Amino acid sequence: MKKLLLFVVVGLVMFGAGFGGGLFFGRSMAERDSAASEGKAVLNPGPTVSIGEFTSNLAGSGRHVISFTASLEAINNPKAVELLNSPGWLLRIKNEILLIVKDKVYEDLTSAEGALQFAEEIKRSLNAQLPEVKGEAPIVRVLFETFVLQ
Repeated sequence: MKKLLLFVVVGLVMFGAGFGGGLFFGRSMAERDSAASEGKAVLNPGPTVSIGEFTSNLAGSGRHVISFTASLEAINNPKAVELLNSPGWLLRIKNEILLIVKDKVYEDLTSAEGALQFAEEIKRSLNAQLPEVKGEAPIVRVLFETFVLQ
């Protein structure tokens, strides 16, 4: 009888320690997750400039065509928006995008990752050509409004 009582008491103590440890660990993890999500700064979208629709043949074998409409998200500065909207720079931007897309092959753009890399390549190339606005590159990101591959 004493052995049975000892096993029950030890079992309850072990269960209580495991349950209490689980609660403690779970709460500490939840507090870290909520603190991390509260500390995450979400930047509001900046002003956007629509640069129109592009249609082009893709490089490589096969007859593939891309058609997309794009906008540029500018830094939050009126001078950047003015720069991107000026006719001379807008023409250079469109020309650069067409030259970049001409080197792409169908397989490069079929996945979401490929489209994101394409947008990042456009952004890097345009920021390299455009003058800085108060020490910053004027384009934050390239946004696709439509994106069709055939």
